[in-house]
Amino acid sequence: MYRPTNFIPSKLSIDAWSDLKPYFDKLLESQVTNAAELSQLIIHYSETLSVFHEQNAWSYINMSRETDNQEYLDRHELFATKISPELEKAANSIEKMIVNHPAFPSLPDDRFGQLKKKLNRELELFRAENVELGAEISKLSTRYDQLAGGLTVTLDGEEMPMPKASVRLQSSDRAKRKDAWLAINEKRYSVKTSADQIYDDMLKLRVETAKNAGYENFRDFAHDRLQRFDYRPQDAIDFQNSIEAHIVPLARQIDESHRIKLGLAENNYRPWDIAGEPLGQEALKPFNSGSELLEHAIKIFGDIHPQFGENLKAMKTADLFDLESRKGKAPGGYNYGLETTGMPFIFMNAAGTHRDVVTMCHEGGHAMHTFLTNNEPMIHYRDTPSEMAETASMSMELLTAEHWNNFYSAKDHIRARREHLEGIISFFPWCATVDALQHWVYLNPDHSVAARDDYFDSLNQRFTSGLVNWEGYDHFRRNGWQRQLHIFGMPFYYIEYGIAQLGALQVYRLYKQDPDAALSGYIRGLSMGSSQPMPKVWEAMGIKFDFSAETLKELVEFVQLELANLQD
Repeated sequence: MYRPTNFIPSKLSIDAWSDLKPYFDKLLESQVTNAAELSQLIIHYSETLSVFHEQNAWSYINMSRETDNQEYLDRHELFATKISPELEKAANSIEKMIVNHPAFPSLPDDRFGQLKKKLNRELELFRAENVELGAEISKLSTRYDQLAGGLTVTLDGEEMPMPKASVRLQSSDRAKRKDAWLAINEKRYSVKTSADQIYDDMLKLRVETAKNAGYENFRDFAHDRLQRFDYRPQDAIDFQNSIEAHIVPLARQIDESHRIKLGLAENNYRPWDIAGEPLGQEALKPFNSGSELLEHAIKIFGDIHPQFGENLKAMKTADLFDLESRKGKAPGGYNYGLETTGMPFIFMNAAGTHRDVVTMCHEGGHAMHTFLTNNEPMIHYRDTPSEMAETASMSMELLTAEHWNNFYSAKDHIRARREHLEGIISFFPWCATVDALQHWVYLNPDHSVAARDDYFDSLNQRFTSGLVNWEGYDHFRRNGWQRQLHIFGMPFYYIEYGIAQLGALQVYRLYKQDPDAALSGYIRGLSMGSSQPMPKVWEAMGIKFDFSAETLKELVEFVQLELANLQD
């Protein structure tokens, strides 16, 4: 692991901007006369950012673990609304100093080429008036997390958070599924007005942010802010169209097969049946507790590569997991890299389902990425594009799948792998839906709530199988977009999952052909962080950065072959 210099204490306590300001002042006052000194300044700047980002990470982690803890909420708000805005302005001054230094162009491109692109893009987009707008958006995002994290339902006399209640949607008892589905959707719909208002407020602020930066719309601004150097918005739209052409028909076949397994007539396949199990077959039950989930994960990761298992053990020793669902905990799951510790924190809402196994392996893939980049001195290169980050995690889902026998009997292992591959196919249309919705939202920012729901519903018709009978519950279907937290807190961060899935399927295909080559390529590519353009990183992994219709079709055929080989 890279060991920082003594420029800033790695354990500096940050309780106000004044705790960090002296180090930024020192950077600005540096007398830099040549390329070597400029390189050293970049390292010191990176270390200063790292100290801030680690404590900012803990403010978010603690808040998401206990959304009803006022002390944690206050500290997170302190970082989001007081410290981060000041840091953003100071960082802009330092980056101007670096980029405008006469020695900056002469820094070797093989090492600094990506940094040059990143810093130039950040300077192009920075507007001082957007700093406060960003703080306001962050506050709204926290409000949404609190709103979603506070939702519970009562089933059979037991109050439970949404992830735990959702387990019942997999029941073979249709009446139980329906009761759970109605309770969950009625509770979500009860906060629709509040969620719509939060989103509308976010929308206005984001539109203003884009206009301040000289953009006609937030979509194009967001694309550039996400530093998507290797593709354009039109490529994302083309990807949506390819999914419609090549994936939706197969996803329909999967839904049709599921309906038949449930023994339901064509017009009687209802929304509470989508995840249900046939009579006589219960949902997969891979573990009983978060500690059991972790122990199995450690073994599986160690079987794939000894160091992967050791990495998870180190995280366990450092108490860097929060796995089980509970009231007051924010929804979702994440891996949050800790920049000075060199390890990540994994957050989940496990409720004993197979989906939790996939999530653990997914976040574990992100964790391996964190470990594999902790020798990189520059935080700018440890921070990887989302498409690459999700390739790391989705590849790990597929690499670990053949070891899920640690959780299951031989028969259930085959079933779990089939469900996972079918889930990948079924995910693509939802990925396209989420992305297409956001393109429309931010290209038509003056829309009404009703128009937004209408457009989402039109996407349902375009990207879903059309087999589900929603009679009597159209209002729940039209509001389905609100369950996707990325739409609120991370706009346009979703198409990455689709692109990354294509990378992951290529890694898995290579793994089936040559496990050693696939693993060495995986480690080599992840270790590069974002120090090279993404196409070069994927090339180092032995795969190609290509999400054209041809590649999509080719990989769908590979998945179909895998499914055909997975028979009881």
